Amino acid sequence: MEFFRVSRNVWGQETLQGLSWDLLPVFFWAGVLFIASHAAYSWLTAGKRK
Repeated sequence: MEFFRVSRNVWGQETLQGLSWDLLPVFFWAGVLFIASHAAYSWLTAGKRK
């Protein structure tokens, strides 16, 4: 699995073409997990704040 796609430009330098879409579900579910855990933490500690 390639994370980055590179090619060579006219001068022979490597140029980044794009990112792999293979990890999109991983980052999506990591974001969902972060939002859910933050919401649960805020809800559980809401009674302790004044």
